[in-house]
Amino acid sequence: MTDAPGSAGDAPANTDGTAARDEAKERFDDIMRAPRITALVSGILTVVPIVVVYFVLDVRSGLLLAAGVGAAVVCAIAVLQIFNYSPAAIARLERLAPQVDGRFALWKQGSAGYDGVPFRYSFERQRFGVLDLIAHDTRIEIGHLVGQASSRARTPMGRRHAYIVFQLPERLPHMILSFGHLSKFLGVRIVPEQWHRSQRVDVGGGRRFRLFVGDGGEDVARSLFTPDVVHLFQRVGRSYDVEIKGRNLYLFSTMSPAAGSERRWEEQQALVERVAAMLSASETWDLVRRQSRGRGPVHADLRADVARGVAIFFSVAAVAVVVLSLVTLKAAGLLD
Repeated sequence: MTDAPGSAGDAPANTDGTAARDEAKERFDDIMRAPRITALVSGILTVVPIVVVYFVLDVRSGLLLAAGVGAAVVCAIAVLQIFNYSPAAIARLERLAPQVDGRFALWKQGSAGYDGVPFRYSFERQRFGVLDLIAHDTRIEIGHLVGQASSRARTPMGRRHAYIVFQLPERLPHMILSFGHLSKFLGVRIVPEQWHRSQRVDVGGGRRFRLFVGDGGEDVARSLFTPDVVHLFQRVGRSYDVEIKGRNLYLFSTMSPAAGSERRWEEQQALVERVAAMLSASETWDLVRRQSRGRGPVHADLRADVARGVAIFFSVAAVAVVVLSLVTLKAAGLLD
């Protein structure tokens, strides 16, 4: 990924370079430390209830077993976080920076004005392991986002996403190409699409290629997603969900692009290069410019299917209550 010097990104407010680097290192260490502590504590809380139930108490306690299962789930999530956002993955991005004339930052505060779904619905946002570069005349930021799901309730690890942002030559309609990566829990998809099905646009690609487009943007979407582009994004969809909003194209994942094997890392770099080349060569920009000059259709944001989402939430909650009740009653011996 080479072509031109990377952008300077967000400069720290502190003019003292040493103090700024120390603060960045401290914030980064806090971010990396959180899943390790969570994994250790939840691992202990997984083992203790099992030991108490089977070796201390004469009667099995459904509540203790349920607590142990819950702790095991938290432990599994923490271990995945440690693997998916490891210091080794961050170091790979740092080593890549001089090779692509880019700029690396260990930690940055805020969202840099990004408006993709994980940025928009996170609080106390921090970015870490951030690499800025330019490829095929396209500004790209590769990084990681950590934030909280609520401004009131905080969790030790927060919510973490890996992201790649491509800056576009022109503003495009709001589009989301979902492959379910942000809807999975421990590798299992737990919720369906939240976007209204009336906004789905068929550009080929099969059943897994679910493209949702804001009202008024259908022609632009069909212009952008040519057969070659659809084929490319089928490959992108193995690792990322895609969102286009304003002048940014976002790739979102729950795993850092630099995590995993060296082969995977090389594949991710090549994928970023291909997407940048596609954006640079796309003929869609001419259509968008013509529409802008001619005051073409107004593009609306995507609409969530609220009624369907509420129905699914309460259905899942009801099933969870029934299952936990049965487990508790069985453990208490009331179903024997």
